[in-house]
Amino acid sequence: MDKESVILLTGRIVRIDRGGPESKKGKLISAKDDHIVIDVENEGMLYYKMDHIKSITLDARDVSDLTGVVLPEEQSVLPKFIDAEDLNSVMDNMKYRWVQINRGGPEKTEGVLIEATVDLVRMVVGNEVVHILPFHIRNISYGLKKNDQDNNKDGNKDAKDGNKDAKK
Repeated sequence: MDKESVILLTGRIVRIDRGGPESKKGKLISAKDDHIVIDVENEGMLYYKMDHIKSITLDARDVSDLTGVVLPEEQSVLPKFIDAEDLNSVMDNMKYRWVQINRGGPEKTEGVLIEATVDLVRMVVGNEVVHILPFHIRNISYGLKKNDQDNNKDGNKDAKDGNKDAKK
């Protein structure tokens, strides 16, 4: 797909790929030469590598740009995202953050990004240092580790339960 065709869909809700773990639906925020940025509800910004996108689907029922009427709630400021010209620069801006590379399947990797070059991406995953070839990265996102949030909730519950036991 060429950048010019994808730019026409900016601001619209699209589905990337037709199905499977890499398929996501969200608002197309930006299109660059080698990647696009999708705002996925409840997941944040997802950076897709153009070379790995098999299809982009637009809901034919979405005619918001054809009506010419813009409702007040549709007027919004673009969410924050890393506005870099290439995916390598995007990843360079994600250094020392918790990232997820690829959304599912056996090649899904979550950890702290420590290095991103055109030849190699290096991450700390648990007790391991993982080296990934950039060609095999289909998409990347960054943010908080979901398991940590869940563990904190459980930890707070355990702490409260522990306090109950201490009072007895």
